[in-house]
Amino acid sequence: MTEVQKGFLAALTASAIWGGMYVVSRVVLEVIPPLPLVAIRMLISALAIFGFYWLTRRDLRIPKPAWSRVLVMGVVGYVISISAQFMGTKLAGAALGSLITTASPLFTVAIAAVLGFEKVALRAWVGLGLGMVAVYLLSGVGGGSDISGALWLVLAAFTWGVLGVVGGQTVAKLDAFAVTAWASLIGFLGTAALTPLETAPIRFENINLPVMLGILYLGIVSTAVAFALWVYGVSRAGSVLSGIAFFAQPVVGSLLGALILGEQLGSSFLIAAVLLLLAGWLSRPSSNQEKTHAAQKQ
Repeated sequence: MTEVQKGFLAALTASAIWGGMYVVSRVVLEVIPPLPLVAIRMLISALAIFGFYWLTRRDLRIPKPAWSRVLVMGVVGYVISISAQFMGTKLAGAALGSLITTASPLFTVAIAAVLGFEKVALRAWVGLGLGMVAVYLLSGVGGGSDISGALWLVLAAFTWGVLGVVGGQTVAKLDAFAVTAWASLIGFLGTAALTPLETAPIRFENINLPVMLGILYLGIVSTAVAFALWVYGVSRAGSVLSGIAFFAQPVVGSLLGALILGEQLGSSFLIAAVLLLLAGWLSRPSSNQEKTHAAQKQ
């Protein structure tokens, strides 16, 4: 298996995990408000990786030149993006939350191209345009959705795009889990500082075993594991190819949202889903682009 294929598989696995995350977070948010939940999620992620590395006596140190990027990952990708994601999911629902944030790789591709990290074909730019049309359709126009929730999710998608570019560049030659551990710790400190702004109380009386298991899933599986897999995937497969893998997220999220939470999938949702899939197909890299990207990482 080539490095590009490994990266694609890692990104695909992370995307499937995040698809299920929307349903889990929707349930947990009924008990714990967004900001405290993000802080708890980041803390569990950091502790899980730190604990594993301590038990296995592996090195967690990060070179000094990489710390500025890790800081950006923690603040922009973890504090801002995930807080906005949880706010949007709470207001807009699991299926809509999963589908709008699927626009994240489109932002990643655009940012990578503007900064000169990757060359993007014209058809990929057409795909970006279709993705933005899909986001517009999902913004609540004629769909009865909460427009504020949709806007939170668009913010989450853009800042996640920044995380994809910065994270991919950071872990190109560094341990993805070590980078994720320190970024998670920064994310915890940032969201913990913002938590006093949350007005909704934590409903301690409703914290039961399913909620606790949901919190552990969010912290360990969808953060510690999935975040490391995602930035590894972007670093090895590139922003365009990993973006295609990201489309596994709405498939999993929408199906689980409908089956478990009973959410309705309207016509605008289906149209947007088709547009996003078409955007992913148009944005696929050519075989020459894959070879070039793989050579750059060797």
